[in-house]
Amino acid sequence: MILQLNPHIWVTTPLGEGHALFLIDYGPTVNSVWVVHLFDTGNVIHVDSAEIRVMGNEMYDIPHPKPFTGRDM
Repeated sequence: MILQLNPHIWVTTPLGEGHALFLIDYGPTVNSVWVVHLFDTGNVIHVDSAEIRVMGNEMYDIPHPKPFTGRDM
């Protein structure tokens, strides 16, 4: 199943921040894959759900996640 995210979700990945455009779900035995447009490079990447974090919202006092480190993988 492919779900187009509308509106896009602001996320952070090991390669940087971006907007999640699509979510691909292959079923219960495989992690979902996020399709993300990176802000810095403009690249569109596929990210495993274990390697993505949804950004916070300062208006609602939800903090942003800490940046990825080598130990997060």
